[in-house]
Amino acid sequence: MAKFLKTKIIFLIIIFVLAAASATPVYAAPAFVRVAGKLSPNDPSSVVNGTTYNPMQGQGKIDITGVQAGNFLVVIASLSNTQITTVTSNTGEVWINDVHSTVSVSDSLDIFHASNVSAGNKTIYITSPQTRALRAVVLEYSGVAPNSPAYQTSKGSHIYPSGGPTVTGSAGSVTTTIPNSLIVVGCRTDSDFMGWSPGPGYTMRTNPNTGSEPDQKVGVEDKVVAATGTYAGTFTFNSDLFACGMAAYAPSEGGGGKRPAAPTGLTVQ
Repeated sequence: MAKFLKTKIIFLIIIFVLAAASATPVYAAPAFVRVAGKLSPNDPSSVVNGTTYNPMQGQGKIDITGVQAGNFLVVIASLSNTQITTVTSNTGEVWINDVHSTVSVSDSLDIFHASNVSAGNKTIYITSPQTRALRAVVLEYSGVAPNSPAYQTSKGSHIYPSGGPTVTGSAGSVTTTIPNSLIVVGCRTDSDFMGWSPGPGYTMRTNPNTGSEPDQKVGVEDKVVAATGTYAGTFTFNSDLFACGMAAYAPSEGGGGKRPAAPTGLTVQ
């Protein structure tokens, strides 16, 4: 009898270990916290340590308050020409350019991120050598991986005739390989500021239909995708040229992401 029980226990341990080893890790989902700040070409210029920041000239700063320690910041920035060269902050975050999308020689859309940020108030500086109108939106999230979270990106652009019926602006698609990834999509267009709607399953984080700067030309949407797979990043808006980009960010490892340990202390009586 004892030999039978011992064999059964060994068999159960083997099954447990094999199941644990083959289990797909599950990660806690990131969460949208807020739109932390916006920058409009109509914002007044300011001088900081002898440097002038004028959004109409491609230089701007955004003051945000109450950032939570360890959270994740995304900057969606639109310039009317070439790549935005620098995003920095007064609290020393490392900003990474995930996507740079351009259309013709007129418009651009950039996505930057800073992960595992420090708590408190921050000033974000966006600078470019181009003397063009600058727009930006800052988003804050929790639950994003603290190191190298961006693992899939895509972009798209097109020139449609201005003033026509609504069209679909696409950033292409990303294929997620990690459950509960965060997808952020941004799009810059010269449409007449109306007719915007988000892609399927996305939540709009700007409101371009108000006609208020900077939302009127910059759309931002996001969603957390529980299942791995291929996801498109689209908006609908009135016909005009557009430059769009999207990025998939990995979540922080949650409680369900750790594999169970093999049982110990089993004895045969």
